[in-house]
Amino acid sequence: MQEFESRTSGLLFSGDMVAFIGSLLVTLLIRYQEIPTTDIVAQHLGPFSMLFVLWAAIFLIAGLYDQYVSFDRRGIPRLVLKTQFVNMLLAGVLFFVLPLGITPKTNLVIYLFVSTLFIVVWRLYLYPAIAAKRSIQALVLGSGPEAAGVMRVLERNPYFKQVEVQQIDTQTWADAAVIGKELRTYVSTHDVEMIVADMNTETARKLASVFFELAFTDRSVRFFSLPEFYEQLHHRIPPSLVGESWILEKISVRSPHYAYSFLKRLSDICGALVLMVPNIIIFPLVIAAIKLQDGGPIFYRSERVGQFNKPIHILKFRTMSGMDSGTATLDSTHVVTRLGMFLRKTRIDELPQLWNILRGDISFIGPRPEMPGRAQVYMEKIPYYNMRHLIKPGLSGWAQINHFDVPRNEVDVEKTIDKLSFDLYYLRHRSFFLDMEIILKTVNAVLSRTGT
Repeated sequence: MQEFESRTSGLLFSGDMVAFIGSLLVTLLIRYQEIPTTDIVAQHLGPFSMLFVLWAAIFLIAGLYDQYVSFDRRGIPRLVLKTQFVNMLLAGVLFFVLPLGITPKTNLVIYLFVSTLFIVVWRLYLYPAIAAKRSIQALVLGSGPEAAGVMRVLERNPYFKQVEVQQIDTQTWADAAVIGKELRTYVSTHDVEMIVADMNTETARKLASVFFELAFTDRSVRFFSLPEFYEQLHHRIPPSLVGESWILEKISVRSPHYAYSFLKRLSDICGALVLMVPNIIIFPLVIAAIKLQDGGPIFYRSERVGQFNKPIHILKFRTMSGMDSGTATLDSTHVVTRLGMFLRKTRIDELPQLWNILRGDISFIGPRPEMPGRAQVYMEKIPYYNMRHLIKPGLSGWAQINHFDVPRNEVDVEKTIDKLSFDLYYLRHRSFFLDMEIILKTVNAVLSRTGT
């Protein structure tokens, strides 16, 4: 397996270099409307070579050559685009600030677009087609839907001709010593090259020495942690795969980057102020429509659980009949009006929450705030549910753009566990780039009138 990973990284790096150089040639062809001469190519190749090396280093830092990249086809476009955004900023600094002697700078602008297209096509389509198509043997040690999800991904992996996966349910294990001996025998007789194990189970922890032996004595066996593997593949973290030690190690109460916290708060304030400008026209129209509909109150305030479990009151346009401005709970007498249905579908009913953002109650991006009664039930029944309250709630979040089957007006523990897995992922990986991705996908959901 390690030989395969080395070959994979080498092939990816070689393909990236070909894409970088090919993009330069295409850029010169587009710019000068003819096949570039040797002199023009040589003039550009020197300065751009510095860019190639820098970009390859950024790819390495971003994880585009790491051990998971061959299994995570779904996440490649997002990772490449985020990395290319950083590369564009660095290229701008390199070419527009440093005296590299390349004019006009139009060539760089064209190159950035062409190279991004080439890299995405190479990584997502060409590489799977030419990568080594061979069969591998894998062993998944775990139970539950998470282990089954890992097995499905491995079996459908586009980078291998065939992946033969065997699952061993850790809940049925009895004697760790006996299982350890059988495990060594199975790995040897079936030429297992890859083990994915859930180390949260007691029996698996007792077999740590066996895993160590297989991973470091037998160099052909590659070991993966099931929680980490699942997280990389599905971009979510089920509560069943984590424990208190994981929470303490991976998730901090405060953001690890103070610059990110400051930038996010500044973006919230600036974004809310900018969005309030068109609302000078929208708000009077909505207010008039609500009044003409039934003459009832325009807004209603609803209590939610905010950061650190502090109560907050969010403001919305009223979308249901039989509600007053102080209503915080719903019952069967409340019916969504025709106007309210439109306001919800277009998210216009959420616009008054811009005031909550300015106040600092919520952010544009974060876990959606829950009603206190439901939150109390979930905290009692769902492990680590309270972790989502470590950060400020938001208008939209990672769960909203990835998980649309959410509980509406009732308590639903199973659906909320599913939703929490996305909140935990955001809690661990929150960053400027992830926030931008959520914002763009939220805008797309609003424009297409989908989402929750």
